[in-house]
Amino acid sequence: MAAQLRRRSQRLLDQKQDWSTVLPHELWEKIGKRLQSGRDAASFRSMCRLWRAALPFTEFAPVLMMPFDPESTDGTITFYRPTDGKTFTKDLPVLQGKEVCGSSHGWLALVDEAACLTLLNPFTRATIALPPTDAYFAFDFSRPAVMLDGRWFHRPSFSDGVLRQVKLHEMRDVFFSEVVLSSPADSGDCTAVALLNESSDVAFYRVGDDDSWRLLKTGLTHEISCVVHCRNRFLAMTYDGQISICNVVGAIPTARPMQSLDLPKQVSPLSYLQLNGELHLVGTVGSTHCTRLYKCNVFARKTVWSMVTNAGELTVLTSHNIAASHAGGSVSGLEKNSIYYSGHLGRCVYRDTRCKHTLNLVLEIINIATGNSEWLPYHQYTGSPEALCWIVPHPWTQGRHVVMVKDHKGSTEPVL
Repeated sequence: MAAQLRRRSQRLLDQKQDWSTVLPHELWEKIGKRLQSGRDAASFRSMCRLWRAALPFTEFAPVLMMPFDPESTDGTITFYRPTDGKTFTKDLPVLQGKEVCGSSHGWLALVDEAACLTLLNPFTRATIALPPTDAYFAFDFSRPAVMLDGRWFHRPSFSDGVLRQVKLHEMRDVFFSEVVLSSPADSGDCTAVALLNESSDVAFYRVGDDDSWRLLKTGLTHEISCVVHCRNRFLAMTYDGQISICNVVGAIPTARPMQSLDLPKQVSPLSYLQLNGELHLVGTVGSTHCTRLYKCNVFARKTVWSMVTNAGELTVLTSHNIAASHAGGSVSGLEKNSIYYSGHLGRCVYRDTRCKHTLNLVLEIINIATGNSEWLPYHQYTGSPEALCWIVPHPWTQGRHVVMVKDHKGSTEPVL
């Protein structure tokens, strides 16, 4: 009987059935969009050419979010995808009246004029509202704010003492400089940590568990410039390289400032990120103006920064607008062992100040091994600021961190 079944199975395989005749392409696309995890998506794409076409790899490629007018009622947002050099738009009316103040695990952090935060997955349009800012919380900022008739006011100048309303474009300068997530917002164990403007404290909120934001004193002596999630803890860094290790998982949150850790010589930090459990720094070297990558195991007994010249298959994505960077396995269309920096405004790729060519926003692609740069125009300069931030898509409602693996043909696929 078993032999008969094997012969029958072999006959079916020999027939080389065309999968396109089984279901229409539109139905395969709908099935692909309903997959519940990255592992399912990788298995789906590995089946055959037609299934890969139904769930294109561009669904997982990192994108740059372009500037938008928060007062516009249009709701159309433009994104740039460097893997194929194309721009596309998405209808996201939830962004009306909000500013972007963070990008983590495929989710955006948004703040409105009421200083309320919302987490948004721009690819699934899922949203999660976070608790509003209260008077006690607002008092911790460098320029304490007060709420009058449902609006926030502060004194931008201590000399005249006049209260002025906090406008939407000022929210990051008065309240939340940046928000960092420990995991996707819908993962079930996500913690959001907020950088407070000109403050040495951080605020944290455990999504779904806490009733309000809680403050944590980091013990640092200068204002915090960046926060990175690493090994189930948050690392708070100052502009001059001070670091505090913050643990907000337990019932009693703790913060432990590290002993002095000097920045690499003549290096000005651009951004920080974690790779393989180590803190990494993207910075420019003063003498050469080259952008280099450094790493440090802040949990080791002896801590020291060392230059990275080989990041393997990884690509680092960093921007000027958001201090926390992203990194992941290189995908087709991205240079491996490279840094993609989007913080250049309207630069002429020919480096000629007299050039009359159309100005463009430009990506700087830095070779981690050599420090050499290439320049890639990606969007016409219209007077708007540079791209807001990188987003690494996380289009599933289940699962946690995405890693990259290769299928039987050598193509890189995301798996949760």
